[in-house]
Amino acid sequence: MRINPKNFHPRKLDRIPPHFKVIALPNQIEYQQHKTTRWIHAHCAGRFALVNDVQYQNDQVTSVTKIGFEEPSDLTMFILSGMAQNA
Repeated sequence: MRINPKNFHPRKLDRIPPHFKVIALPNQIEYQQHKTTRWIHAHCAGRFALVNDVQYQNDQVTSVTKIGFEEPSDLTMFILSGMAQNA
């Protein structure tokens, strides 16, 4: 097992800071969010945030789950792993 020094402070944040790289996914239920959080803890090294939000497009409101990563490489790994499509 790899010891990550960032685990000694909370890695999961309650809000997405402006400098994080963000991806918006269709709204996830609680189980999907828990599964995504476990995957991020196991495979990524930096801090992240997972929040429910709304998105406005063409006069439509859609519920989305936004995932923000402090390290751009973590976002790349998340997308390439297929977790963004499975969510």
